[in-house]
Amino acid sequence: MPNIDPNVFTRRIREIVQDEPKAFAYDLGLSLSAVYNYLNGRVPTVDVLFRIARYTGQPMEWFLLDAEVPAGEPVRAAA
Repeated sequence: MPNIDPNVFTRRIREIVQDEPKAFAYDLGLSLSAVYNYLNGRVPTVDVLFRIARYTGQPMEWFLLDAEVPAGEPVRAAA
């Protein structure tokens, strides 16, 4: 199984949120402080990550792995 890199999540969530953390928080039903925590390196719980992935149209793996993950393609560990 590939390693999850919190820095990848932080970089990717910053790409998504950009300068609109209030709107992002509102759209997903999150507190603004939670969004700031994610922007500063905290990885959300699986249920929140799932909501973020659905909202953005990106697979959950895209937020966690430092590799391009095509939409709809599961990530496979190297044998």
